This record gives sequence, structure tokens and C-alpha cells, in this order.
Amino acid sequence: MDTLATLLDHARIAIQSAQTAVDVDHVRISLLGRKGTLTALLSVLPTLPPPERRQRGRDLNEAKHEIEGLLHDRAAALTATTQPPIDPTLPGERPERGHLHPLSRYSREMMEVWRSLGYDVHEGPELEEQWYNFEGLNMPPEHPARDIQDTFYLKDHPQLVLRTHCSTVQLRAVLHQKKPPLKYVEIGRSYRHEATDATHEAMFTHCDGIVVDRKLTMAHLVTTLRVFLGRMFPHPKIRIRPGYFPFVEPGIEVDMEWTQNGKTEWLEMLGAGMVHPNVIRAMGFNPREWNGFAFGMGVERQVMIKSGIPDMRFFFNGNLDFLKQF
Repeated sequence: MDTLATLLDHARIAIQSAQTAVDVDHVRISLLGRKGTLTALLSVLPTLPPPERRQRGRDLNEAKHEIEGLLHDRAAALTATTQPPIDPTLPGERPERGHLHPLSRYSREMMEVWRSLGYDVHEGPELEEQWYNFEGLNMPPEHPARDIQDTFYLKDHPQLVLRTHCSTVQLRAVLHQKKPPLKYVEIGRSYRHEATDATHEAMFTHCDGIVVDRKLTMAHLVTTLRVFLGRMFPHPKIRIRPGYFPFVEPGIEVDMEWTQNGKTEWLEMLGAGMVHPNVIRAMGFNPREWNGFAFGMGVERQVMIKSGIPDMRFFFNGNLDFLKQF
């Protein structure tokens, strides 16, 4: 008992003399660590006779609880003295607020332009049936365009694919809603298995639209695209050239002038064309009575030109320093 009393006296003095949290931890280790003095006394308990062991155990446990309480109080006191006082009259710190991703913000701007031109906005599933993604858009199973698109197929559900474009909404909206004349547009994710670089990604944001009416011409399509791009960009420099897409005939591609690192080049912005008669038939309409035009464009490339971003992969890497600039 004299040894335990002496130990407690030394422990109280050592704990009270600790000036930092590190000092408190050193005292704790010297007393309660694996080789601590109190631990050594506890290790002797199994060798004592049962009556003496019970009393000795109670005394040692009480000493241990007292030491632990002293250590806790001293650590709390030292922490309180190192923290600056709180001035309740000072203004608080405004928490940082989130904001829309640049692709989401630009997509909403695009939708507002299309709505102002009379288009109805629709949505379709990203996990799509092959008929909507291929056959209904004039791409039967043997069509080479199905290889060009590098599709992601589901192993256990071969009838389903990750859609390679948002043109699927053309069929879904028409087949399940109303008769022409009509104007539809959609923005959503599309997927293609291809190598990624500054202007290509396996996942990208696609905007697709279609107009079905009587006596539409290529002039209607080109004028629509010029009006849209003129609303989104100040004085855009574009060029139009022939292009091939299985669901339109004839087809065109639209490029926009892009200046990056002092070098000016043409960047492909969208594909479009007059809706193929086979697609008009898949919609359930007579191509001799109705025709239409369709277009599809990547959102990332437009934001790249609009904001001077050199690499579309920046949109997907989750870098907050990049995203906070918008």
C-alpha cells in the first residue's frame, strides 16, 4: 500500500507538471503503458493469494481510474489554453456553396434556345433496346455503322446496350406520343467504346433533335443550325461539308473554327441531315407524305470552344480547382 500511495503522489505531481499534450502522453505511457509502473503492479496480481488479490485488485483499479481522470483533465485544460478565445461579435464565415457543373449549365442554356425555337424537350433511357438504338434508325444487324459506333453491350442481356447517341428519343417520342408536325430535342449521356483524347471520350453528353413535317428541305436544316449556333456563340465561323450517317440522307457535318494555344483549326461540332425514309417508316409515317431533318451534337466540344478549355477530359476528372472556375 505504501508503494501504491507513493506512486499516486508521484503521478499527481507529474501530471500537474505537464506543460503540453505531448508531456501528458509521456506521463500516461510511463504509468499505464505496457511497461508502465502501475501496469507492473497489476501484473503481479495473479501471484497473490485470493483474499489479498481481491483487495489489491480493487486498490489498483481505483488508482488506475484516478490517474486516467487526472490525465484527461490535464489534457483538456492544456487544450483550452492553446485555443484562441471566441469573439461572438465577429462576423461568421460564409460556408462554401456548390454550383452547377459546366456541362449542366451549358445544357440548360442549349435547352432554352431550343425551346425558344418551338422544340419539345424529351428524355430517354441510357440503357436502351437495340431496336431503338440501331434497327429503327436504319442500322440492321449487318450494317457496318454498328461496328463504327463501338457499342457497349450487356453480357447477360444482349438485347440491351448503352446508347451510342440520343437519336433514340426520336423514335421513342414519336412512337409513344403524337403525330406530326413535331419538333423534339434531348440532351443526355451517350457511350462509345473508343480511345480517349482531348476531343474524344467513352462517355459524353449528346444533344439530338428531329423535326418532322411536310416539304422540309436542307435549307430549313442549315438555317436552324445557323440560328442555334448564332445564339450560343458570338459570330461563329462555321463550315458545312458532306457527311455520312445511316439515319439521314443526305447528311452533313458542321465544323467550327477553334483557336487553341495560338493555333486555329476546324473542330467537328455536329452531324445532321434529312431523315432517311426508312426511319420515317419506323416512326409509323408515310415518307411520301412526311419528311424531316435531324441533328446531333456533342455538348463538351461546344463548352470547350465557348470557355477556351483545351481538353474535354477535364469535365470528368472531378478536379475542384477546375470546376470552381465556372
